[in-house]
Amino acid sequence: MLNPELDLDALAEQYRLEKRLRIKDFLEAEVAAKIFQYSQESAEYRLVYAKDGQNVAMGMDELAKLSASEKKQMNLEIMNAGSKGEGFLYSGYQMGQAGDTEDEKLRFLHEVFEFFNGDALISAIRTITGETGIVSADAQYTKFTPGHFLTRHRDVVPGKDRRVAYVYSSTWGWHPDWGGLLQFYREDGSPRDAWSPGFNILSLFDTSHIHSVTYVAPFAQAPRLSLSGWFRGEAVPGVEREVWNVKTNLTPN
Repeated sequence: MLNPELDLDALAEQYRLEKRLRIKDFLEAEVAAKIFQYSQESAEYRLVYAKDGQNVAMGMDELAKLSASEKKQMNLEIMNAGSKGEGFLYSGYQMGQAGDTEDEKLRFLHEVFEFFNGDALISAIRTITGETGIVSADAQYTKFTPGHFLTRHRDVVPGKDRRVAYVYSSTWGWHPDWGGLLQFYREDGSPRDAWSPGFNILSLFDTSHIHSVTYVAPFAQAPRLSLSGWFRGEAVPGVEREVWNVKTNLTPN
């Protein structure tokens, strides 16, 4: 699956500069094309959002059963959390075991995740990032459409030992004016720079980086598709590298 023409040593030199990197043409072209197609056709997305500080994942069938007033109230709660810099809203399909599904497209999406969590890619990521303690990956397919967003944060959670965050972008024909940018911030919380969604591009960055996914505009003409997660070390309960939580050291702006 991995593009055999990638120069891992050269990529490692680039990553060391800022502990972040975008890798174009990351996977073989045929694999990338299937991910783009199948993640739209077969991924079993759930609506993922924040409510009262907790993550909620709602199935699309459950969402359809809500009354107009219930949907309005849910949207108000999501927008209220977002206004405080604590919220998110997107469609996600969490990776795990493919089970006995007969859907070949769905099974392929799980095979891609198994590759991301396999020895060959883990070894490559260790080489690129210098994080020799990485032992596994987790992931979810995500789909951002108009109105979706992810407010600024760091990806550090005590005990999880997240070493490197990744976003494999499988988005075709995206216009930056549509939003959905992977936005980075300075330590004071002010905007730094942003990476636009693209096709067959892997973004890697140390979990200490403050980042967000900017609001997707109502006029966006395509979904923002990606496979995202973290490359992890051996998680130890109660132990985490010392990085301040974003909520404790950012000022509104």
